[in-house]
Amino acid sequence: MELFVSFSEIMHFYRKNWMKFILVVLAFGVVGGLLPLKFGHRVYQSSTTFTVTCGVPNGADSDYHLQYTNILYSRVQSAVPLASGDDLLTHTAEKVGVDKSEIAKITAEMENSSPVVKLTVSTTNAAKAAQISDTAAELLMEELVQHFPDPVLTAGISDHAEQVKPQSIKSSIVKAGFLSAVLGFIVFICFGILAVLSDKTIRNSRFAEEMLKVRLLAEIPHELRDRGNSLRSLRSAALNACGENRSFLVANVCEHNGGDQVAAGFSAALSMMGKSVLLVDCDLRSPKLASQLKIKPEKTLNEVLKGDCSLQQAVVPVQKTTGLSLVSGSPVSGVNPSDLFSTEGFVKFAEEAAASYDYVVFYAPSEIRFSDAESIAPYARSVILTAKYGSTPFNDLKESCSRISAAGGDVIGFVTTNA
Repeated sequence: MELFVSFSEIMHFYRKNWMKFILVVLAFGVVGGLLPLKFGHRVYQSSTTFTVTCGVPNGADSDYHLQYTNILYSRVQSAVPLASGDDLLTHTAEKVGVDKSEIAKITAEMENSSPVVKLTVSTTNAAKAAQISDTAAELLMEELVQHFPDPVLTAGISDHAEQVKPQSIKSSIVKAGFLSAVLGFIVFICFGILAVLSDKTIRNSRFAEEMLKVRLLAEIPHELRDRGNSLRSLRSAALNACGENRSFLVANVCEHNGGDQVAAGFSAALSMMGKSVLLVDCDLRSPKLASQLKIKPEKTLNEVLKGDCSLQQAVVPVQKTTGLSLVSGSPVSGVNPSDLFSTEGFVKFAEEAAASYDYVVFYAPSEIRFSDAESIAPYARSVILTAKYGSTPFNDLKESCSRISAAGGDVIGFVTTNA
C-alpha cells in the first residue's frame, strides 16, 4: 500500500475520469432541475402591519395610568398565539375564497415591543397572497377587540401587504438544476479525494520503483496516439537493463493489465531497429495476439511443443511490421499450460528461437493467478511485469517480483499501463 498521496495523483484521477465527472454533474443537474415539476410548490410570503391602541377610561386613577403600558403590551402580545391558530387560517381561507391547503401558515410578531404587530402569511397562491394577508390581519384585529372589551381596544392596518410577483416554473427549474449541478460537482470532488486516499493499487509508479527497488521501464498512456514514444522508451530501458540477454518475458501481474498489448508494441519497437523479432503467445488459456495482429496461423505453439511441427512451420510473419513474426498459442484442455512450459520440448523451442532471431519476446498471462510466467522465466531470463494504473494492487506487484525471482527469472523492471 502506498504511504502518501500527492496532489498530482488526485488531479490524475480527475483527468482520467473526466467523462464520469461530466456525467455525474449533468445527472445531478437534470434530476435536481426536474424536482420542482414533481414536488415543487412555490411558497410566497406576504406581510401586513397593524397597530393596536387601548383607551383610558374617564376618571381613571393614577395607578391605572401607570399600568396602561403593561395592559396594552399583554393585549398586543396575545395576537401572536391567536395568529398561529387553525381557526384564523380556516376563516381567512373561507373569506378570501381559496382552498385551505393553499395557506401554509400564518404567523405574527410584535415589532420592538411596541403595539405594532406584523402578520405574515405563507401561501402557494401568489395572485391572492396580499389579499390573504390583509384579510387575516383584519380577522385577527376583530378577534383581539372581541377578546378584550374592557378597556376598549382599537386596531387598524398601518401597512397593507404588497402584491407578490409570481415566479415562473422555468426559473425554479433553472435555479434547482444549477444548485444540483454544483452539488454534483462537490460530490464528485469529494469522491475523487476519498477514492485516491483509500486506493491500494499502483497509482504512483515512481513510488513503487523506490519501494520495490525494481526499475520503472515505462508508463504506457491510455491514449493510443501517445503510446509510440512510450514503447520506444520501453525498448531503450529494457535493452539497457537486459545486458547480453536477448529473450524477454512480458507478463501481466493481474488479469487485464494490458500485457498482451505491451508485448506486441514492445516487439514492434524492437523490429523497427532492423532486427528480426519473434513474438510468442504463451497464453494457452485465452490467446489474443493473433487476433490483435490480424493473423490466422495454421500451426501453433501447442503443436511445436508436441513435436507435430517445427518452429518455422508455426511462425507467421506480421505483414504490417517488417521483421516481426508471431508464434500463436491455442487453448488447451486437460492439462495445465504451466506443465507444458516445464518440458524439454519448450526448452528446445526457446533455444532454437533464440538462435534463429535477434530477439524473442514471450507473453504470459496473469502471474498472480497462474504459474505460467514462473515456468517460462528461467528461459526468457529478462522479465518485464505489467501493472495497470489504478487497478493492480501494490502488494500483488511486490509478490510477483518475488515469485519470478525465486523461479530463476530476472525482473529487469515493470511497466505501468493505462497511465
